[in-house]
Amino acid sequence: MTQDPADSNSPVPTDATRLCALAKALGVEIDDASAAQLLAYLDAMLAVNEHINLTAVRDREHAVVLHALDGLAFGLTGLRPSHALDLGTGNGFPGIAVAALHPRSSVMLLDRTAKKIRAIGTCLLTARVQGVETMQLDAAQAPGLHKEMRQAFDCVTSRAVGTPAEIALMAKPLLSQRGALVLWLDAATEAPPQLEGMRREADIAYDLPEPAARRRRLVVYRRG
Repeated sequence: MTQDPADSNSPVPTDATRLCALAKALGVEIDDASAAQLLAYLDAMLAVNEHINLTAVRDREHAVVLHALDGLAFGLTGLRPSHALDLGTGNGFPGIAVAALHPRSSVMLLDRTAKKIRAIGTCLLTARVQGVETMQLDAAQAPGLHKEMRQAFDCVTSRAVGTPAEIALMAKPLLSQRGALVLWLDAATEAPPQLEGMRREADIAYDLPEPAARRRRLVVYRRG
């Protein structure tokens, strides 16, 4: 009997083909080359994680689901950003997944912790990822210290950085008019209809598969 490549209970390590199948089951399309590069980054990040704490997820297959696939859920929003900012990127996800989905877009990974940004830079080099920038900076200070960042991004993403209200406060000065703020949230987290002059445009629920099955949400706010 042929094994379904999208079966997350398979003992076979996830490769690009299987990641594409997992993404398709979620409702997202990604090509093999982009999936392979995303996994190369994930593997580099997990290797660096042995020395610098970037994630509590140590098992690769759990990391495929909780980082790579969860990041690829961005495709469910239907957004096609030109200039995206991943605010408080931590280990590079979900920003690196946004870059994989939209290789012609510019993506900046922003974090206030210098050692994390240095580690991300190493992972980008190891995985040979191009078109992704990194910056070590507190997002709250960005508009004041770097005027060119004011309203410079048509999409800001954020996962596990703070409450929706806290993130919106930092993101709004960086978002262009009609720009979108995309938040990764747990199923039970409240997402108010309005935040900092931004209106909730979509609230998308999805299910991650085994071996890290859980209910997740993407909430999209649009700056007026």
